[in-house]
Order: sequence, then structure tokens, then C-alpha cells
Amino acid sequence: METLERIIIDKDWISLLLLGVFFLLALLSFINQKRLQQLFFLAFDDSYRINYPQQIWCVFNFLLFVISNLVLSLFIYLLIQHFYPDRIIIAENLYLNILSIVLIYWSFRYVLGLLIAYLFESVKTQHKVAYMKMSYFFSDSLYLLIFLIFTIYLSNFQTFFIYMTMVFYAILLLIRYIRFTIIYKRQISSHLFYFILYLCALEIAPLLIAIKIGL
Repeated sequence: METLERIIIDKDWISLLLLGVFFLLALLSFINQKRLQQLFFLAFDDSYRINYPQQIWCVFNFLLFVISNLVLSLFIYLLIQHFYPDRIIIAENLYLNILSIVLIYWSFRYVLGLLIAYLFESVKTQHKVAYMKMSYFFSDSLYLLIFLIFTIYLSNFQTFFIYMTMVFYAILLLIRYIRFTIIYKRQISSHLFYFILYLCALEIAPLLIAIKIGL
């Protein structure tokens, strides 16, 4: 019987990374603990979206942006490590490459969204949509962080938690799109063509480009 090499997660650099993430979360809690708590429950409660100004760029959101991208990149790294272990050469380099691609994805998507908004004279609407989707991304990342900790440090159940994380994150994404559709139902029904264009330009195209760069 042919033996299979077991891939072991290098926890040293990941522990340092998570330590940095928790430090940033502690800093966020110090800045506004109540806002952070309401963000955590955003998928099930609209208090966060209603109670706080729709400022895309502020210290609170910038720290959340950093945390969310660090966590998402770690999740993608663990997926590659599990399903494509032959691509793991130098773990830290792969993680940094993934992080770079994720940042390129968000930058391209944000700039493209602004261009489309100016083209169709809908900057105000685009600002609201971008803020809402960004807030959901931040909230989802907090849940993702919890699942990743179990995945990393419970080695005997690594496969189970990887699949659980994938399923739970997919559910969160589904909730996000359902709530988005409900909130903007009137605008979508009256501007169906622009909504389809929005999906192609800001949801599908940047993702395909990021995947192409990663390959």
C-alpha cells in the first residue's frame, strides 16, 4: 500500500500572524467596543448599519480592512495547503503572494466601482453599496477567524474543520447577498440592466482576474 505524506501546518509563523490579528482586534475594542460587538452580529441584526455613519475610510474600518484581509488570505492558504499540498514550497512566501493578490482584487474592484458610478452618475448609491458589502465582509471575517483557530490548532480534526469553515463561510456569503437584494430590491427591479452590469463588472470580473493572477 502506498503511503501518503501528511501535510503538517507550520504553526510558528501562523501563531505570530494571529497574535498580530488579536492585537488589532484589542485595539478596535479599545476604540469602540460596542461598534465591534454590533458588527459581529451584522448578518442577523441591522443595528450596525443603522447606528453608524457610512464612512468607508476611517481608522476603525482601516483596521478592520487589515484584519479581514489577513484572515481571508490565511483561509485561502489553508485551502491550498489542504487540497494542493504540492504547491506549498515556502509557506510564508505563498501566504504573502496570496495576500498581495487579495489586496489587488479589492483595489481593482474599488477603482472599477468608482469609474462605473461616475459613468452612470450613481456615486452616492455606489458609496452606500460599497459600505454595506465592506461591512459584511468585515463581519464574516470575524466568524472566519474563529473557525480558522479550530482548524489550525486541532490537528486531528483539521479536515473536518476545513470543510465546516467552507460551508459556514458560504452560508454567510449567501446571507449577505440575500440581505443585499432585500434592501435594494426596489433599485434592482427598476434598474435590472445596471444590476447585471454591476454583478459582471464588480463581482465576477475582479474575481476572475485575481484567480488568473494566482494561477
